[in-house]
Amino acid sequence: MFACCVEDSAQTVVMMVDAAHMDEFARQVSVDSKASLGSEKKVRNAAYFAEQAMSMEEGRKTVETEPPKDPEETTCPKEGTPPSSEPEKEPREKDAAAAGLAGPEMALVTDLASQAASPNLARALARIKLVDANGLALTCFAFSTWLFFAFLCNIDEVGGKNNGVFYMGDMLSWGVSMGLLISGIIQGLNGDHLGFTSYVFHAAILGTIGRNFKLAVRLGPNAAPFHIVGFFCYAAAWFNCIFTVMAFRTAKMFGVLYASVGMMFLLVGLNFEKMLSDAEDAADKTGDYIAGASCLVVSLQCCYLI
Repeated sequence: MFACCVEDSAQTVVMMVDAAHMDEFARQVSVDSKASLGSEKKVRNAAYFAEQAMSMEEGRKTVETEPPKDPEETTCPKEGTPPSSEPEKEPREKDAAAAGLAGPEMALVTDLASQAASPNLARALARIKLVDANGLALTCFAFSTWLFFAFLCNIDEVGGKNNGVFYMGDMLSWGVSMGLLISGIIQGLNGDHLGFTSYVFHAAILGTIGRNFKLAVRLGPNAAPFHIVGFFCYAAAWFNCIFTVMAFRTAKMFGVLYASVGMMFLLVGLNFEKMLSDAEDAADKTGDYIAGASCLVVSLQCCYLI
């Protein structure tokens, strides 16, 4: 009996020594693997586990829709299989451990995988990005100011013998104003406060001026002077000064453009009130030329920014 006890004790000592050697070997291997694991490999592993987490999340949703299995099949182990004393690891932890990650690295990868599988990320990826409407607005500004330049400066006599004021009404109230209105709505949905405010406002003022032109053509000699429209242009000039300050915070070129537009509305308003030419002399077109030149400057700026 004493011999049996000695033999059992010797076996126990041998097993303890072997276990100690195995633990030391495992620690050495873990240290070596961590030292050789470069940052590039960690990034690849993180991306791989994030993708695996997304796949497992989809698989989990699919499994949830399937009918539950028999409890005896899922809980009872097969005959001859010893029960495991270690707790079952999560799939993400298994994959991270298989790649040689442990400790903080495993926690980082598991956190990235959890974020990738979250429904908030799926909702963020499904967000729709609207198009940028600044180009459309610039074309509308360039088109309208080009019309005013041609009319006021009497290019090809469109302000005289080939009078084009009959057609400017619809061009301004439909073409220009609708284009600016659409641009303003789109920029508002994109979160552009300046674009939404300025484009919608200019759609309103240019569409109103176009409507006033149509009314003046219809009334003919009985039409009243455009003095009240001049005050509308003064308000637009002040609003464009505010837009200029706002635009300089984001893009200097748009700030210069809004400053030019404000000056243009000021000169056009003065011309509507006959403040830039002799009101008693119908042949004096000085005010028309000054206002038309300011419209040409704005039109060229818009064409450049497009």
